Amino acid sequence: MEVSTIEEAKRRFQSYIKGDKDAIHPSLRLPVFQINVANGGKAAYDAVKEEYLNTTSIDGTEICLQALGRVQSTDLVKDFMDFQFSDKVAVQDTHSGSIALGANPKARVALWEYIKEHWEIVHKKLSANSVIIDRYVKSTLQKFASHEIEKDIANFFKDKDQKGFDRGLVQVSDAVRGNANYKERDEALVLEWLKAHVFTTKQA
Repeated sequence: MEVSTIEEAKRRFQSYIKGDKDAIHPSLRLPVFQINVANGGKAAYDAVKEEYLNTTSIDGTEICLQALGRVQSTDLVKDFMDFQFSDKVAVQDTHSGSIALGANPKARVALWEYIKEHWEIVHKKLSANSVIIDRYVKSTLQKFASHEIEKDIANFFKDKDQKGFDRGLVQVSDAVRGNANYKERDEALVLEWLKAHVFTTKQA
């Protein structure tokens, strides 16, 4: 991403959190919030979390949860997960932030470690509705591309009550195994293409 784009997003974000709500067009709130959370450290993270707690926009909470999932540090992943499983986030909204974390390469492993360490809390909040817990498990874990993690997921859940998400776990296993196979087969070719493409672009 261009430095100028990041700086403009930061400028508009600072104006927004200081009270100028017109500084960010409604259609740009998600990307601007995401850029700031990814590049602004704890200060930007705290500001978006505060926005979540106070927003009156119909889609405001969803936008904030998705943006908060762009955190770059393990400490903020843990803080965000604690927040999602507090009474501040509705059960039906919990998956939004975790999906964003699962799609974030910098946060994905910390997300899984948190789920393992706090599974009783996660299960307690989500298990009352089989649709919600199934969607949560599938959506948060399917982006991995490692046979080792696929085995870790299977081993972790093998002695757990899987009621409501057993089929989701099968889909996770298939997805992660497929991602790992693709990575092993084509990673070198993709990297070679990317290097050639970047080189060509710079020469143009």
